[in-house]
Amino acid sequence: MSAEKAMIFISNRPHSREEDYFEKLSIAMDLFTHTWSLSVEIQFYFIVPFIFLIGHQLRGAFKYGFYMVIAFSSFIFYSISLPMVSFHSVFARIWQFLIGMLTYFLSRHQRFVHFETKRPGIETKDNIRLLEENAENRTGHPDKTANIFVKRIILSMITVVLLPWEFNTLIARSFFTIFTGAVILFSVEDRILNSRILIYFGNVSYALYLVHWPIYAYAKLVFKGNSYLLGASLALSVILAVIFYETYEKWYLKQSSRVIFLLILILCTFNEFLVRKDEIQDMMRSKGDIIELNYIGNHSGRVVIKRFPRLDALRHNMSFYDAQRMNTYWNQHDHLAPELQVPGCKRRYPTYWCDFKGHGTEYSIAMLGNSYVINHYKMFIQECSFRAHTISKEDEVGCEVLASPRLEVDNGGLPAPWAAHCARELNEYVKFIKDTKPDYAFVFTRFVAISEPYDIDENHLGNDTIYLEMKSQLSRLLPHIKKKLFLIDSFPRIKRDRMDDIIPDLRRGKTMEEINKYLYNPNGFERGRRRHAELIKNECQTKCELIDYVDAFWNKTMNAFQYFDAGGLLYFTSGYHLSAHGIEHVRPIYRKICDRL
Repeated sequence: MSAEKAMIFISNRPHSREEDYFEKLSIAMDLFTHTWSLSVEIQFYFIVPFIFLIGHQLRGAFKYGFYMVIAFSSFIFYSISLPMVSFHSVFARIWQFLIGMLTYFLSRHQRFVHFETKRPGIETKDNIRLLEENAENRTGHPDKTANIFVKRIILSMITVVLLPWEFNTLIARSFFTIFTGAVILFSVEDRILNSRILIYFGNVSYALYLVHWPIYAYAKLVFKGNSYLLGASLALSVILAVIFYETYEKWYLKQSSRVIFLLILILCTFNEFLVRKDEIQDMMRSKGDIIELNYIGNHSGRVVIKRFPRLDALRHNMSFYDAQRMNTYWNQHDHLAPELQVPGCKRRYPTYWCDFKGHGTEYSIAMLGNSYVINHYKMFIQECSFRAHTISKEDEVGCEVLASPRLEVDNGGLPAPWAAHCARELNEYVKFIKDTKPDYAFVFTRFVAISEPYDIDENHLGNDTIYLEMKSQLSRLLPHIKKKLFLIDSFPRIKRDRMDDIIPDLRRGKTMEEINKYLYNPNGFERGRRRHAELIKNECQTKCELIDYVDAFWNKTMNAFQYFDAGGLLYFTSGYHLSAHGIEHVRPIYRKICDRL
């Protein structure tokens, strides 16, 4: 996903709720994160010709005034925009580019005046251009006042960086952008800042910008906590940047436009192949051995036949290599994997809530919850749409239906502001149920808030803040559900930092029981089950039913919760969701439920 955005220079596009959530939960790091600034730069190159062509028609103060008006307008837009917009939007960044342009024009004017003073009477364009292109080779007499001014600016910037306080983002970016432009402008004649060493470092810096992050991300993931190797990765980045600059970059800068175009075409094709290689491999594999699901049932006097491929693309005789490949794919794509998505959800309102048209006539069903809705809904629609005329969907990323987080517990990587956001989303769930008034409602959530520590203990839930909120929220939902409410009960998580050890340990001969022990991560799930049980008993009774994944994934032989099958295929992902294989494992639960509605 991020590679595709980087290839077409839209990495600066704000993440959708699901993408942002996935990024925060993933144990991986986005190798293309740093390309957002490159995307902004490339997008500006499509705008700058129009700005420059207009400005080129103006003279003197009018030209500089024109650029300053555009820069000021962009800065105002940047100042009043939401942080997500001001950070990513190219229009909110134009002021920074234009400060660079103004610096260039003013410094060019300085060079022209200096050259004219030294060689009066010679004002040809060729001489001026020659002067600009060989600026680093010139010798002159630096302005001492300007030199002192530059050093003071640099000292003030260093001081601000070293201060132990956090500055307002708007002030900090404005300060460093304007002062950097001033340093460039007033250091035109500075011998230190125009030294060959600093110029060479500047030439190499672009290659270093592109190279350093993937190397750092790889080292941080593979060699966790090893500061020496992280330092070595930085040194390696510098060495590779120098090599790329001295070989590839210097070579292609000398090539013709035709060669450059051909080179870009070849590189784009190669990168597209790398991005799509998994899809290409799947297309090349024989589809004949994919296991299909076949089901024949009888409801209301009519025969129901379901036939579709498994979501996990399970095949006969899969090897450990196949399992490792599939596990990597499921962790990479998580609940947003293409095979888990269903098109055709018609929006109930322009930006939220949508409805799937079912194949039945009996019921209306509502699905609500966090990312588990996205995780489950394709399988759920396959199993339940033959009874329902409408299946409505509402998902709020990272937020539970019955309670909102209060403590900074392990919320799967979600930051504190996200937890505060969830408190407001409780009302959205109530509005959704009021609006849809379903016959049946299914709550798909992974536990976060309801597993938080008790205020006192499990025997005093009447004084427990989380339980009281669950009770209040349930009382707001139930009157608008005509028949029954189903909820997924809490279950243990997986220790995601040990997931990569499963296949290697199976190859070494370790038993499933040994591996499951180090994957087990209870994380307070028993508290969630205790609160659920008390809530159903006292507030809901027969109108509510818990869906128990502990029972579904319990291995009676091992007497333990099972995270993967005998072939090494994971039931869960690094984002704490169910993998496609896990979804297939719980499919029979929903088939039975929908058959008996």
